[in-house]
Amino acid sequence: MDFSRPFLVLFTLTVLSAGVSTAAVETATDPETGLQSWHLRDHDFSLQLIQRLPDQTRAFFLARGFNQPIADQIATSCVLQAIGKNTSHAPDGSTIEYNLADWRVRFDGKTQGIKLKSQWLQQWAREQAASPSSKIAFRWATFPSQQTFEPDGDFNWGMISFGLPPGSVFDLKVQWRQNQQPRKTWIRNLQCPSDR
Repeated sequence: MDFSRPFLVLFTLTVLSAGVSTAAVETATDPETGLQSWHLRDHDFSLQLIQRLPDQTRAFFLARGFNQPIADQIATSCVLQAIGKNTSHAPDGSTIEYNLADWRVRFDGKTQGIKLKSQWLQQWAREQAASPSSKIAFRWATFPSQQTFEPDGDFNWGMISFGLPPGSVFDLKVQWRQNQQPRKTWIRNLQCPSDR
């Protein structure tokens, strides 16, 4: 998927959290693929979440040596592409820190954590189901579980697994620290792509 192409922006939604942050979230649909994206901007923090079709994810991991059952497990666990960035431009600007273990998914009346990279790796270690080279590919392809973005455009990207069935609609509580100050907000009505 080409992330450099412009998306058709459908609407902008202001998300209010519990008094900590007011963030703008733009929702867009790629006119060519029909895939949706959400772009959170809050002070110096930018986070984009972009739908990936299960077939895209399945093919990606099959090509990296995973067997069909594992590729299917990953592909059908609501994988979105994430791009995180520190948008401050001053050399003495804010640092942005996050830990995916702090993020929360609200789905079907329940709140839970997302499925972390470490949980996948522990599962495969118990099952002895993935080769060392496949696990390395998985580590490199997934969004870092925690990171500090330095000022002046530091960024990273990768896949995040939310652990939900295809087609699920959920809310995501995003938490981070800006210059050591905690911030949080909810992104509403994210949708896992259907397994077409």
